[in-house]
Amino acid sequence: MHVTLLLHLALAGLSCSASLAPKEATADPHNVEILKLDGSVDASVPSDIIPDYVLEYAPLVHLFSGEKFWPCDIAEHLEHVTPYLNYTPIGAKSRNFNLTDLDELNEYSNGRFVYLKSDDNVEERPDWLGGERNIPEESEESSGNIPGSADRGQRPLATDNGGQVHGGRSDAPAVLVVIDKGDGIVDAFWFFFYSYNLGNLVFNIRFGNHIGDWEHTLIRFHRGKPEYVFVSEHYFGQAYTYEAVEKIGKRPVVYSAVGTHAMYATPGRHPYVLPLGLLHDQTDRGPLWDPALNTHTYTYNPTSDVLRASTLTPSSPTEWFYFNGHWGDKFYPLDDSRQYEFVGEYHYVTGPLGPRFKHLGRRKLCQGRYTDPCVIKEYLPRENSLDEVWEGEEAGEGEDWKGDERDPPGLREGE
Repeated sequence: MHVTLLLHLALAGLSCSASLAPKEATADPHNVEILKLDGSVDASVPSDIIPDYVLEYAPLVHLFSGEKFWPCDIAEHLEHVTPYLNYTPIGAKSRNFNLTDLDELNEYSNGRFVYLKSDDNVEERPDWLGGERNIPEESEESSGNIPGSADRGQRPLATDNGGQVHGGRSDAPAVLVVIDKGDGIVDAFWFFFYSYNLGNLVFNIRFGNHIGDWEHTLIRFHRGKPEYVFVSEHYFGQAYTYEAVEKIGKRPVVYSAVGTHAMYATPGRHPYVLPLGLLHDQTDRGPLWDPALNTHTYTYNPTSDVLRASTLTPSSPTEWFYFNGHWGDKFYPLDDSRQYEFVGEYHYVTGPLGPRFKHLGRRKLCQGRYTDPCVIKEYLPRENSLDEVWEGEEAGEGEDWKGDERDPPGLREGE
């Protein structure tokens, strides 16, 4: 959800920083040796092989038990939107772009002012917006409980015959982008897409609805071992050591907040930006989603801006990744009956940019500006505590940073 609400009332945020110090340099084992015409190796093209350990430690996602807007298929989303240049439709409304040609929209102002506008009135809640058929499938195996879940009133979780809890499959594919950053460091970005973001309530006024919603969890590996986990929360997020987070077996467990789908490492109530918990997300142990069961898998070099479908899903399209525009409507003007404004905040805001604009080339674990601190926690916050309250600056439309920092590809000094 896009949030700049009343920041003059915000609590003091986290100010200390921690960075990942590079360890002993090692060869880059996951870059395929592709020969240039002169016989030299082109290291700018990433390998199409994803290491086994990336899936071995893939996150499991608890969706909220009372969610109304479930994960969605990006291909299906494109069937229900029309590209607009600001508020003007591009071409015939009868044409639907798809995952193999979406990048062609960059011909219009380099895609920067292109918006994928819903063909339906979203206030009428068309079925495709809710994604109800993409709720992770219940397992036919026996059921069991995660310790501590019974006293929170949450439903039991599926287990295999050995008693190991596992998640269900969603018909909405996740997106996995794996980046070998050298020195033995590999980042595995797991992206989750929803066709609608329902904003939170403040004084019974709802702010920050938008069409299209990209969230992500990052698992950072060093020499094949998971070391850190980052979860995106609106336009910021939290970073943890791998040892700190909840796990099912080896796999980190993360939580998707109701409506906004912000990612958290614990269930419960999560205040942010405003004091006294006036603005907060809510997570619980709802349906458990295993994104590794259905995902588009890619490798990526952020310096050369080369994305490849991996050998796990070699037919996954890549063109959509390069679309420079927004995955939803531009914010509705005030003469639109669906829109209202209060203290500079809007009921509907602009849809987000895609995964390519989520600082994939980051050296620090956290997203956000390269100069921002990155706190890596070695513990989980107490449930319903104020540990996660954050104060920051305006992020701009679609929860993406303004200015040159949204421009891929390439790494910058001090990242």
